[in-house]
Amino acid sequence: MLDTRKLKLLSGWAVFIISSIVYFFSVERTGSLWDCGEFILAAHKLQVVHPPGAPFFILVGRMFTVLPDYLSSNPANIGFAVNMMSGLCTAFAATFVAWSTFLFSKFSFVGREGDLNQNQSILSAGAGVVAGLTTAFATSVWFSAVEGEVYAMSTFFTALTLWAVVEWYALPNEKKHDRWLLFAAYATMLSIGVHLLSLLTFPALALLYYFKKYKKHNIKGALAAMGV
Repeated sequence: MLDTRKLKLLSGWAVFIISSIVYFFSVERTGSLWDCGEFILAAHKLQVVHPPGAPFFILVGRMFTVLPDYLSSNPANIGFAVNMMSGLCTAFAATFVAWSTFLFSKFSFVGREGDLNQNQSILSAGAGVVAGLTTAFATSVWFSAVEGEVYAMSTFFTALTLWAVVEWYALPNEKKHDRWLLFAAYATMLSIGVHLLSLLTFPALALLYYFKKYKKHNIKGALAAMGV
């Protein structure tokens, strides 16, 4: 008998490994055009980029530039390190999409409180893998995953925020599980130091809150939740 939780984890990590390998071989080996050179240099020297700035991106990028800076005199490796950071961020984003899709598939099969049987677990895991890899290799996502720009890390935070609230929605309606909502809010606040993309998930997340916390659902209630 397959363990549903292990199958879910396996599907997400399979997406991460496949995406990371492909990104490693397709990522830019040095700086690319437009703002990438600015972000790479700012990460390397802890400088300030154009408004509104991306302080969290710069701090994380600096950690990625330390190793190639010490091991090699070739400055191109610094650019490669920051570009690879974008690849890893996008691989994680695809992983969170896979796990979110697994849960949504479960909701469609047995609802929020039901348990999947073996065939349903396999189908849900397959749906997660397909959704995760589709995310990873969509044209616009892959484009951002191979260069040192803020959009890959912003995609990571967006997927992370969505996954956290979907995980909360899947759990029993107990106060202790509300820490997932706090985590989602924390991730969103961190993402503001990169880009504002995570804020776009809030209307959808408000619907999940509404459907879990209220028993009677209608259009007015849904619109009010999204409006708030």
